[in-house]
Amino acid sequence: MNWEFLLLLACPLMMLFCMKGMFTGNKDKENKKEVQLPEKEGLQSIQLQMAELLEQNRKLTEEVNALKGSNSSGQKVIQLEKERERVNA
Repeated sequence: MNWEFLLLLACPLMMLFCMKGMFTGNKDKENKKEVQLPEKEGLQSIQLQMAELLEQNRKLTEEVNALKGSNSSGQKVIQLEKERERVNA
């Protein structure tokens, strides 16, 4: 039997097996994935962080509006910096 001929056949056959393994392997992984819902404590933590971020957003929006509407912007900036230091302390 001619070994060269067998080697030429082995290459495409191995390619078919490898491709089939790749595609079926991905399907198995997708089926095994389970949606994990956050725990109650984790959800509460996220909600607290969200509330804090909303409050920070509100304060920053007020600062921006104050800076836009002020005639004496230098005084407003100083006042806002003092207020920010007081809140952070």
